[in-house]
Amino acid sequence: MKRFPISAPLLWAGLLALTLIIHFFITFLYLTPNNPVKTRHGEFLYAYMDPLFAQNWKLFAPNPVSHHRDVQAKARVIDPDTGQLRETDWKDLTGPLIREKQAHRLSSEDRVTRYFVSGSRSFQEDNQKQKKTGEWMLQRAASTALGQAMPDQKIKAIKFRVVTNTFPRFDVRHKSDDSTPLHFRESNWLPYRPVGSEAAKGWPQ
Repeated sequence: MKRFPISAPLLWAGLLALTLIIHFFITFLYLTPNNPVKTRHGEFLYAYMDPLFAQNWKLFAPNPVSHHRDVQAKARVIDPDTGQLRETDWKDLTGPLIREKQAHRLSSEDRVTRYFVSGSRSFQEDNQKQKKTGEWMLQRAASTALGQAMPDQKIKAIKFRVVTNTFPRFDVRHKSDDSTPLHFRESNWLPYRPVGSEAAKGWPQ
């Protein structure tokens, strides 16, 4: 029986097709209503889809925007004059990213903003495993952002907080967005752990 060799382009096309089939199958499971399969593999589905592939697919009935979250951070740095630790002021990390994203849609800010959104959402979960995942994500993101904002400082530890502004309900929609109280969820002091220099190249300056 004569065998026909498989060419490299055909092999790559087959692998690409298989990858796309697997991706769309996972996406399908992620978007389905709650069911036994989704419940059993929910943690894997969430980890795969969020934050890179997560979207609001409710095209004709989207979730109304009811709140806004900012991530702020501060650092403990070594004072060059005294050698003692001192705390910096809180720095807004997500506000500048959002403004830059609105001005330049095709930029690295979109990817970084998604990372912050995913991390802050997980950090506020009641599930301790998801909360620790969110804390780790925001620890790395805040460390990287503060390191770039203060390149001449020797940072020893960082602390971040998620600031949530819940907008007025529809029946009091005439009130301004800043009329509602802010809610804070704050981390403990954490070690300074920025991402590696290669990964940080894609971080907006």
